[in-house]
Amino acid sequence: MDSQKGKSAIFIVLFLMSLNLHIQFPIFTPYAVALGASSFFISLMMSGSSFANLGGNVIAGPFIDRIGKKPFIVVPLFLSAFLMAAHAAVDDPLQLMFLRIANGFALAFLSPACFALLSAYAKTSRQQGKNMAVNGIMITFANIAAPFIGGHLVHYLNYRGTYVLIGILMAVSAVIALYFIKEMEPIVPHRKEKASLAAMIADRKLYPVYFIGFALMFGQGTLFYELPFLSVEQGLSTTETGKLFSLMGIGTFASFSLFWLNRFSPLLRTAAGMLFSALLYFQLASGFADASLGTVLFLLGAAFGLLFPALTTLLTEKVGKERHGSAFGLLSAVLSAGIIFSSLTAGSVRDFVSPYYAAFLVSIAAVVYIVYDYLGDRESATPATKL
Repeated sequence: MDSQKGKSAIFIVLFLMSLNLHIQFPIFTPYAVALGASSFFISLMMSGSSFANLGGNVIAGPFIDRIGKKPFIVVPLFLSAFLMAAHAAVDDPLQLMFLRIANGFALAFLSPACFALLSAYAKTSRQQGKNMAVNGIMITFANIAAPFIGGHLVHYLNYRGTYVLIGILMAVSAVIALYFIKEMEPIVPHRKEKASLAAMIADRKLYPVYFIGFALMFGQGTLFYELPFLSVEQGLSTTETGKLFSLMGIGTFASFSLFWLNRFSPLLRTAAGMLFSALLYFQLASGFADASLGTVLFLLGAAFGLLFPALTTLLTEKVGKERHGSAFGLLSAVLSAGIIFSSLTAGSVRDFVSPYYAAFLVSIAAVVYIVYDYLGDRESATPATKL
């Protein structure tokens, strides 16, 4: 019963955190533009935040394994509450950049801690996939509602008032985490956590997981960078932009809800989802098929819903539970790297060529790599026959 309550608390906290963070998606870029930021400076803000997040992810892993997961959930939430509310007090893009980077570093400790604690509740690969799918459903509910809410809130509270409200909601999430989240397993100090982390970085069998994670977030980062510019360049309202993000969330929810997908190999799901994503990015870049933007975003959301549980399941199959904190820390760092490079790439090339071409190429490269790695593993597992 206590473990079920603890797991439910994690789901609720992740839901509220995702809701709070995604409310700002349709308003951050217009807010930054209103403060005088250029498109390239906005890309620097996004990549800078992700770079801080990356550094925090790498630092967080060993400490999560050694100290425990709950402190790295509660403290970052309280810090983020303050930093998000402080967004309302900025006067220029440089101040906004500082707050975004600081918030990115604070939240770097949160995701690996939550995923490591959640993975402790699973005893089999299917349970792991189901836990991640349920978590995905909760977060997707937030992702569907949040951009729509954010697009409307700005009309009533303006940009500054919306950020104050986000800060308050983050504080509520922190209080819930403080009182209801419990450690699932006893904390066992690791005396060789640095060596363990170094060994994981050098572990070739984890490379496909990391590269798929990078490609996944490179594509997502390109979308998150490009879509808000529709409100600036094509005169769309923040409400309309929010609806586009919500369509993507609906697709993710539809995919997460298909629990029977967890019966298939996570490797197969990962390869199929990555290939499907690549084709959709090519559609966004070239428009080769007669499909609306809303339809493509819905399908991209569905591909993400297929990919993410498979990716996390692949990771937990390759490392022991005593190293899940470090494993998810490294994966989170790779995800942040994908955001960094996607934002920098999109900001640099969007005046000459569609950034979606870059997302397509990276996604295709990930498909080729995972297939090549799988075939290489099969060949090495087959006994050599001497003539």
